[in-house]
Amino acid sequence: MFEEKRKFKRVASNVRVGFNKQQVDKETEEYFHGVAEDCGLSGMFLATEHLMPKGSVVSLRFQFIDQEGEEVAIQAQAIVRWTQRFRKPKGMGLEFFEFSGLKDRNFEDCLKQLLK
Repeated sequence: MFEEKRKFKRVASNVRVGFNKQQVDKETEEYFHGVAEDCGLSGMFLATEHLMPKGSVVSLRFQFIDQEGEEVAIQAQAIVRWTQRFRKPKGMGLEFFEFSGLKDRNFEDCLKQLLK
């Protein structure tokens, strides 16, 4: 059987996430979309046909409506730790390492709001 080694619990989310690979040249930036199928405080599985190489740094954008009814956009930086190329759904295992746009919120509260 599979032994769970994650530090934080993951939850199925089906949240649409925009992402792009970090580029030096802004004109060659590539924008993609994926679905966060398994998301937790330390990372997520992003189902997508547009796989990045292991070790790539990607920027993610999460958008949701907060408890006060305002639209919130959070950006996260993550590193690709593994890819799933041959099984469905295709995608990437990402580990978060930086967030912006949280203001006075913490990511755990935002994650709960995203999953509503």
